[in-house]
Amino acid sequence: MKVFFLLFSFLAFLNLKNANCQIVRYANDFLLTGDFSALEATSGSKIAAISGSEAVFSNPSNLFFEDYKADFSIMHNNYFSSMANLDLFSASYKADTALYLGLGFLRFGVDDIQNTIYLFDNQGNMDYSRIKYFSVADYAAFLSVAKKWKGFNFGCSMKLIYRHEGNFAKAYGFGFDIAATYQKKNFALSAVIKDVTTTFDFWSINQSAFDSVYLSTGNTVPENKLEQTAPSLILAAAYSKAVQKFNFSAFFATTLYYYTADLKFGTEVSYSDIVFLRFGLSDFQNDNNLTISKKFTVSPSFGIGVKFLRFRLDYAFKKQNAIEKTSNVFTIGVKI
Repeated sequence: MKVFFLLFSFLAFLNLKNANCQIVRYANDFLLTGDFSALEATSGSKIAAISGSEAVFSNPSNLFFEDYKADFSIMHNNYFSSMANLDLFSASYKADTALYLGLGFLRFGVDDIQNTIYLFDNQGNMDYSRIKYFSVADYAAFLSVAKKWKGFNFGCSMKLIYRHEGNFAKAYGFGFDIAATYQKKNFALSAVIKDVTTTFDFWSINQSAFDSVYLSTGNTVPENKLEQTAPSLILAAAYSKAVQKFNFSAFFATTLYYYTADLKFGTEVSYSDIVFLRFGLSDFQNDNNLTISKKFTVSPSFGIGVKFLRFRLDYAFKKQNAIEKTSNVFTIGVKI
């Protein structure tokens, strides 16, 4: 395992020296767009306490779950009046009592975009039948493994990425996330390193798609290049307290990018492990819009969940003040 990580660290170092390589903080930002409802309802703060198949994307060290052999989750969310859609599917499988395997698929896309480059014919007449449609979509597959060892949970995810922007450009990529969680009684502490060796995206541009119509606008045709996503560190904590049939939990998480930190707080109250109420706060920032006075803003979220036998249904409502939009997140889960 050590040799494995050293090899990929060495490859990352070599690629940093590539002149056509660019380190980008948000190169694969679609992976941060959303997650399952239980996590979204707490504004992403429940990372240290998330478990089973819902941990595949956020914290691979927490793939563990009780009782059954496999756990499955599926989620759908839409943005901007369904113009963009996010879909997730994940599974966690118990190989033995200390070893779990995970699998996840993600798609974030905008479909039926009008391409009006050829709207006018050779005589300059507008012809709506010449309008073509294309999609811009991002895909990711996660292969995860988690192992218990001396009171710790360790996990690793390999992610394979495919991105396409119509027939104009496409990219293939890969990267790794690693995580560790320590649990003792009512406490849990987690550390997750995203893109630990940086995540590589190899972009291929279809030069023939950028014809004279495009060039006449004065735009520069992009070139093939290697793009790398910079690593980030997530530190998270969770505390729970049972009072008769109620269980009260508090969550905290922070994502560290270079010299910035994104703070997240959340709570959860459950009754008999059947009904769940969740709340969270994130995106703490000062609004520096020049048209209004400077003010402090925060994005709230809340949600509910229900468990019945092997099934669970979760809902989350999230408000994003930065873009003044809301989203409704639905998740269905089952253990078999």
